[in-house]
Amino acid sequence: MKIYISTDLEGISGIVSWEQTGRDGKNSEYENARKFLMADINAAVEGALDAGAKDIVVMDGHGSGYNFLFELFHPQATYITGSVRTTWYPGLDNSFDAVLLVGYHAMAGAKNAVLDHTQSSTTWYNYYVNGIKMGEIGQSALVAGYYGIPVIFVSGDRAACEEAKQLLGNIEVAVVKEGLTRNCAKLLPLEKTKEIIRHSVSRALKRINEFKPYVLKQPLEVKLETQNTDVADRFERMGWKRIDTRTVMKIVNTPLEIV
Repeated sequence: MKIYISTDLEGISGIVSWEQTGRDGKNSEYENARKFLMADINAAVEGALDAGAKDIVVMDGHGSGYNFLFELFHPQATYITGSVRTTWYPGLDNSFDAVLLVGYHAMAGAKNAVLDHTQSSTTWYNYYVNGIKMGEIGQSALVAGYYGIPVIFVSGDRAACEEAKQLLGNIEVAVVKEGLTRNCAKLLPLEKTKEIIRHSVSRALKRINEFKPYVLKQPLEVKLETQNTDVADRFERMGWKRIDTRTVMKIVNTPLEIV
């Protein structure tokens, strides 16, 4: 099996604050968070290997794309890191069998969701594709579906995992924390979350034939409710159609154009 792992940071074990994500600059909390990120990733890699995966690619999907720690790379995986990318998921094509989402967060406005947002925590709010409200989990599933690949596993807080199941059905999830507020969560020890991720990934790959790619009828209608009118102004200048003071929309031909 050939597996593509996309990663984010807000849904990683132990993460509860923006300071840990590096959003406002690098600091000691962010450096610790990078270690937690690598622990969750490597647990997913181990789970994939347990289930017989032979080719595993891991993509750094958070922020600038410079979050991985080279010295902690798993020896049986390859890694994609860096910015200025030409595609949503560099290296992803229809030769892969499944996509795994590690460290994902719930969409903007979700209740009891750690660091909930959709793409931007300061500019985006509600986001819809063909009338379906979704966040980055849904966006990722649509892009994977473009290549005919199913998303079969998601790790993150309970809200993110519930969102994934509601959208994608009975996929495997690994709940690594439970949000109490946006910046407060009930956490599990890292050794425990690594175990949960590893076993959940293994189960997902053993069930791989049960899953189907997430696809919607094309062309796609994308609608975004922004947090401020000036954000909507910027989108209008980029060619989006203005619906009201804070809402814009566009019609696109493929999921690769939804953002």
